[in-house]
Amino acid sequence: MRPWIRTGTLTTAMVASWVAGGFASPLSSRLLPLVPPGAEIVAGFENHSGPTARGRLLLTTHNNRLDLDDWQALTGVDSKRFFDEIVEVAAAPSGGELSEHMLLVSGRFDRERIVRSLEENGARAQEFQGQRIHMIDPLSRERGDLVGVRWLAILNNSIGILGTQRLVQQALRRYADHAVTDSILYERLALLQPDVTSWNVLAPARNTARQLSFAQPYTAWAQLQEDADVLTVAVRFGKKIRVDFSIHANDGHGSEFFTRKAAMFTDALGAGPEPEAQRQLQNFSLEPNRVRGSVEFTSSQFEAWCDRLYTLRASARSSAAEPKSSPPPDLFRQR
Repeated sequence: MRPWIRTGTLTTAMVASWVAGGFASPLSSRLLPLVPPGAEIVAGFENHSGPTARGRLLLTTHNNRLDLDDWQALTGVDSKRFFDEIVEVAAAPSGGELSEHMLLVSGRFDRERIVRSLEENGARAQEFQGQRIHMIDPLSRERGDLVGVRWLAILNNSIGILGTQRLVQQALRRYADHAVTDSILYERLALLQPDVTSWNVLAPARNTARQLSFAQPYTAWAQLQEDADVLTVAVRFGKKIRVDFSIHANDGHGSEFFTRKAAMFTDALGAGPEPEAQRQLQNFSLEPNRVRGSVEFTSSQFEAWCDRLYTLRASARSSAAEPKSSPPPDLFRQR
């Protein structure tokens, strides 16, 4: 697979949660002001304590997933690090490929210890906006997968940034200017229920949208995103797991278009297209240019859905003409 294809790969991913505090609305995030306007994909999740708050669902790019893995590896020398929140950003300059990506981390870090480890391992450093920045070359396991040098910064031992130079520079400028959250992103997140613990906003520009496709092109997930201006998916983890969705599109599509999208959502989550399964859709709302709703799972039902997803990805991997050492194929990708 050619390297540029991987720059826009999208995936649905599940991970175990880390230790953290209580629930908070996405709008209270201290990382949102650092997100540059116009990002096509913004996804975030909080970490929570307790036996039921144990995971997250993310609609995110392959490179964002690598950024998260690499952040954990690069900061692993700090055994007392603490993560509160993660925000992942993907952008397509001039509406082209999703080549720009950035990870924002809120928590507590031993900056000096991490920096010392980076420099001992050859990371180059420079100053930008009054902050010490380190240049991170692609790690050995991802050469040919990630292209170019990433920037890493740790601000006040409490905010970490890792990503492509353009996005990190924009984030640092916004930090220096004490910027507020971009108004369009704020409005989109304001539509989420305030108790969600992870959230995802996909709003590709017109040119970018034409380049997005699913690795499994005939699935309900693939059909869900088609012709949508904004797709949001959010999850509330607890004794019951609630998955919310909202699709915004031009009202010229008509009510039939949005009703079909609601059915695709329940199908994508394994609820199935049958009328009795359709009733699992809760909090249903149909407006001239938007449809939204929720599906609720028990823990065992949600785990079964995750197992089906990973079986799908493993099956696709076994049939792909790629080296066995390559990562599992993502749920959807950029052409």
